[in-house]
Amino acid sequence: MTEIRPGCRYLSTWAFGAALLLAQAPAQTTVPSPANDAVIPISAGLCADMKRHHVLNPGAPVGCERLSLVRFGYVGFDERFRDDGQIVVMDAAADHVLQAFITLRIRKFPIASARLMNEFDGDDDASMDRNNTSAFNVRPITGGGAISLHAYALAIDVNPLQNPYLTRSSGTLAVSPKAGSAYVRREPIRPGMAEPILNVLADQGFPIWGGAWHEPIDYQHFQVSRKLAEQLAQSSPADARALFERHVQQYRDCRQKAGGDTDSARQSCAAAEP
Repeated sequence: MTEIRPGCRYLSTWAFGAALLLAQAPAQTTVPSPANDAVIPISAGLCADMKRHHVLNPGAPVGCERLSLVRFGYVGFDERFRDDGQIVVMDAAADHVLQAFITLRIRKFPIASARLMNEFDGDDDASMDRNNTSAFNVRPITGGGAISLHAYALAIDVNPLQNPYLTRSSGTLAVSPKAGSAYVRREPIRPGMAEPILNVLADQGFPIWGGAWHEPIDYQHFQVSRKLAEQLAQSSPADARALFERHVQQYRDCRQKAGGDTDSARQSCAAAEP
């Protein structure tokens, strides 16, 4: 039997039925806790589908046995609840990723889409054009070179349109996706922008934010350090889970000592990542 680790207490029968009617209801004032929040091992069928759609490619640092499917509900930009969120991450981080998205739902942080990269044939540009929140995708870093942290399933991109990827060449700014040009200016903060949720992702193990980089600038991108990713990939599942838990606790301890929920505390502790 497939093991499923629920992320929250299952709804009662009547509450679950009410959740199913949300698509027909007006925008809600409270956010439900869906019964299908869960962390699930990757099935043989899903594994084959990831290979078929160029998401799991030769040279991947982790295989399906080290990946987990995280299912979660979220609030859309229309303020309606959706229960179709899916993301694939490394097994060691999966419970924390689920908790991060539960926290975003509670805070009513809007997410446009959260579909697997299979639906885009592993094409990062196509996913960004759909404003899709995603994680696992075996590919080089944008622009070529080293393999991306997405290949370790230890990087998460959130709302690419509101949080675009920026590069500058010969004085010309390139924005991906192109529709994200309206969000190059980061003030005032608008719905879906990453700045209000930096501590949420950092506290759950993803303290490195691409929006703090100088070249490129990747506002959508959250990750662990490359050194930690390699250590986790080379460890047994049990050892990797214990290592990730220590990593999360060390960051939280550092942040508290550095000043709590402040940007400076987060930045200094993220900079201290090995």
